Amino acid sequence: MLNLTTLQLFIRVAELGSLSRAADEANLAIGAISRRLTQMEQDLGVQLLVRNGRGVTPTAAGDALLAHAVRIMREVGFAASDLSDYAKGLKGSVDILACTSAITQFLPADLAAFGHANDKIRLNIQEIYSAEIVGRLRAGEAHVGVIMEEPGALGLDTWKYRCDRLAVVAPPHLLFGTHSVRFQDLAEQEFVQMGYDTANTRLLARAAEEQGWTFRLRAAVDSYDAVCRMIQAGFGIGVLPKEAAKNFIVPMGLKLVELDETWAERQMLLAANGTNLSGPARLLIDFLVERSAGR
Repeated sequence: MLNLTTLQLFIRVAELGSLSRAADEANLAIGAISRRLTQMEQDLGVQLLVRNGRGVTPTAAGDALLAHAVRIMREVGFAASDLSDYAKGLKGSVDILACTSAITQFLPADLAAFGHANDKIRLNIQEIYSAEIVGRLRAGEAHVGVIMEEPGALGLDTWKYRCDRLAVVAPPHLLFGTHSVRFQDLAEQEFVQMGYDTANTRLLARAAEEQGWTFRLRAAVDSYDAVCRMIQAGFGIGVLPKEAAKNFIVPMGLKLVELDETWAERQMLLAANGTNLSGPARLLIDFLVERSAGR
């Protein structure tokens, strides 16, 4: 079995042509180096060095081993550097689960900025509902989640990320001349929203219940684009994140009305299971927290 320390000593002896100079460089006794090299020759069953009064020179076998040894030590150096990056959190991968509101608004640009600054860290991103994100983080199935603030996140480590604001999306003939509306004023309307289990839909249903009226969900679809297309087709109104809704209002000829409720401004959170927080994940969270605080 080749020993890396002995290989490194062999390289220096062969390159310097001297046991004594290699011993001085390594701060070792000549006898200690000589014994190591002799043992290596015995283990390999071949003479590697010719010793004479002028020093040492490699044999043909020694030259062959020297070429291999130099390559091996170079690869060991690369490996050490590579692992050092992992240890410092500068290299690796982060599995991210994000809610639709984050994906369609702020998160892509923030992750792109992180990627430019940390090009050795791979980001793997999946869009799912906030409630599912919480469960999967607890199960250790991802490193970082981006969720809407909700009681279900108890038991996870959380950090404030960004805020968004909900607004009403409606056909142009509804709410005509209205620039803002209270949620109570929408009690007679039918709604088009994303699925029943989304944080947004649950928030609206809870608010309607607290105000004493029934939230009537006529259509549940899987994207903001689909919500707006159903509204355009006359299936009702919707309540969406304002910045995300802006992408569809003009092309589809819809109207965007401010929702005059304190709860219409929502806090997004970064969430993680502290027992599953890697160095790269910690680096990402710190970056996103700092970036969101600066805006």
